[in-house]
Parts: sequence; C-alpha cells; structure tokens
Amino acid sequence: MFLALYHSLRALKVPVSLTEWLTLLEGLAKGLHNDSLEDFYYLSRSLLVKDVAYYDAFDQAFAYCFKDGALPDDLATREKILEWLQDPRMPRPFSQEELDRLKALPLDELLRQLEERLRDQKEAHNGGKKWIGSGGTSPYGINGSHPSGISFSAERQGGRAALQAFARRYRNLRHDLTLDVRQIGVALKRLRDLRDSGAEEILDMDATIEKTCRNAGEIDLIFGRERENQVRLLLVMDSGGSMEPYRDLSERLFSAAHGLNHFKDFRAFYFHNCVYENLYTNLDTDEFVPTAEVMREYGKNYRLVIVGDAAMSPYELMTPHGTLERYRTSNVTGHEWLRQFSDAFPKRAWLNPLPESYWNQYETVPTVAGLFPMFPMTLEGLGRAVRQLH
Repeated sequence: MFLALYHSLRALKVPVSLTEWLTLLEGLAKGLHNDSLEDFYYLSRSLLVKDVAYYDAFDQAFAYCFKDGALPDDLATREKILEWLQDPRMPRPFSQEELDRLKALPLDELLRQLEERLRDQKEAHNGGKKWIGSGGTSPYGINGSHPSGISFSAERQGGRAALQAFARRYRNLRHDLTLDVRQIGVALKRLRDLRDSGAEEILDMDATIEKTCRNAGEIDLIFGRERENQVRLLLVMDSGGSMEPYRDLSERLFSAAHGLNHFKDFRAFYFHNCVYENLYTNLDTDEFVPTAEVMREYGKNYRLVIVGDAAMSPYELMTPHGTLERYRTSNVTGHEWLRQFSDAFPKRAWLNPLPESYWNQYETVPTVAGLFPMFPMTLEGLGRAVRQLH
C-alpha cells in the first residue's frame, strides 16, 4: 500500500527522492503517524513534498491510495486545457435573442462532443461557439454564455454549467499563479549570503557532538561565530497608471520584503512608468532622492529588484522630456536612465506583473528587458529572479 503511494507520486511528477521515502518509513516505524490516517497524511506530505505547488498532486495520489479517489485519466489532457485557458477572455454581452437561440444539451451529448473537441482541437480558441475556450457561446471552457456546458474553472462561477470538470477541494497550486505574502517571503528567504560575524559565542551543536564522540564521551563544547545574511536589497516599484490593476500584488511583495527582517539592509523607492532623475520615498508628500545619488550610495553593494509592467508610450522611454511630468528638468531619456541604473547594479532583476504572453504587444517591454533580466511576477518567476540575483 505504501509503495503504491510512492509510485503514484512519481507518476504525477512529484519529485520524491529515495532518501525522503526512507525517512517516511523511518517515521512510520517510530509511530509518528499515531496510527491515524490523518496524521499519516500530514507526516507524509511534510516529508515528501518540498514545494506547495505539488500539494494538489499529492492530494490526488493520497486519495487514490487510501480513499479510493481517482487519479486523472490523462494528466497531459488536463495540462493542455489549462494552457488553452491561461489567458481567458471575459464574457462579452449577448442579446437576449442570441441567447435564446442557444440550445441546452443533455450531459451525455455534452460528454460525447467534448471527446470530439479533445481529439480535434490543437490550440487555444476564445470568443467562439464550438471549441474549448473562453468568452464565447461554446459549451466548453470558462466565462462562457451557453445555457449548459462543462466548465473548466477551478471554482464555481455561478453559471449554468452541467458539470465542473476540474473541481476539487484543494485548488491546484500551479507555478504560474500570482503570489501571496507567504509565498513571496519563502522565495525571498532564499536570497542570502551567510557569513560569520561577531564574537565566538554561539554554541556549534554539530561540532560539539562530533568532538564529544571523538573524546569517548567527554564533553567538549565548541563555540563558533554567528552567521549573518549579508544581502542588501533595494526594491524599486512602479506606481500608478497602468500599474493600478496590480497594486495589490505589488503591496504583497513590499509587505513580504519589508516584514522579513532577513536582509542586512532593505530600502524601497517608487517611480511612475519609467525611472528618471528622481526616485520617490513618499508618493503622498512627493519626497524624493536624486537617482544619481541612489546609484552612488547603493550601487554594487545592493541587489536590485524593480517591479513594473514596462508598458508605456515609446516617447516616455526614448525621447527627452517625453513624459508628461511637468517637474522634469533633465534632458536625459528614460532609456538612458535605465541603462545607467542597470550598469550601477550588476545583480538586478525586473519583475513584471503583466502576463508574459502580453510582453511583445508593447514596444517598450522588450526594450527594457534588454537592460534588465525580466521575469513574470509569479511563483516560478520570482524563484528564477532570486536565482538571478545570487
């Protein structure tokens, strides 16, 4: 039975190592599961799953092995559908006459037609009446207007779907979902450079045990120096305008970074659309620090993270005085300021909340990405950005 759990997890692409599996068996031998299936669930999940993104797959495997749940018949099909629906279109308004022409289908006919769609469909379709997609009158997908159908939304949307295909108690935590404060904090804690600091006054437990064993049981206390994270972080965030839809996400990142107490030093500044001659410390009172001063003071000693959609008028990026800010006095273009900024901070990353599939729709986003390694503001993107900053 336990071996079935191991093979089920591997089948669902959960990265479980043999060492982790042996550790679970050791915990069972010691009775850490308290002869309880619920306690065994939490014990096995804590030992076998290293990333919350795999919680959903773990639940499926556990249900399959211990609660007669069903594993997905075709995980590739599920992922394919999720990929098609990654950037859903919102439902467009239909007239009552158009809606009246739509015919509700019985469930058996819906399932038969769905098999045909899955066999024939090769790519995403949105706003239509036949294929799996969004925002149209097709019976299959999300955000649709059909009087019946099969919804692929992770949650109930209050519609008229006859069947919710992907409904489960726990929503799948995919790597491309946007972040919450805890996830951001966990990712940022990986950004560290530990070095010895201070006096030798911290008990080194591992070294003490090893030395005591070598002394045939005679205790020999070993002290070492405290290790401190040497990373200094500079967070520079775009605010207002096109960033307003992402305000909550930016606030989560700021809250996580500010509340970590993890970095040797943490500083935050703001800008609007593009970095120019000033960076703001308080937008409400228009308090600012000259950008040149920020580069001189923090420069090569700080890791730089910029948050912004980089979506602006090309004039704001490439033309002196191209911005509408009437307080600008410099003739330097926004692109030149960004170039100087990138030169001043060798360890830098740009987090973009705009969906990655939209980046090439804006002329300025690829231009900015040529100066700053750019990553989507998702769990997976933040992980890549942290690795870039090391």
